[in-house]
Amino acid sequence: MNKIYSMLGLARKGGKISIGFDLTKSDVENNKSFLVVIAGDASEKTKKNIKFICDRYRCPYIEYGEKENLGKSLGKNPVSVLSVTDKNIASYLINNV
Repeated sequence: MNKIYSMLGLARKGGKISIGFDLTKSDVENNKSFLVVIAGDASEKTKKNIKFICDRYRCPYIEYGEKENLGKSLGKNPVSVLSVTDKNIASYLINNV
């Protein structure tokens, strides 16, 4: 388990993460998201759709990890897309990926 996954786990416990395409999309459109994390093995369609939304609303995104590992770090099933709603956590993740 590395620092990124640990930080995502902490952020989830603090209620600073939205999991799944619909919640992430909603966060981005409402300017609540400071960063979107996309699993490297998410489907091409999912990646294309979420990147389009991020670009449209000028929200940064990163591709990181695999669905299985992201899900484990969040105590969930595999996770393809998630939104970070805390500025400090988002900047930590951007600077450490």
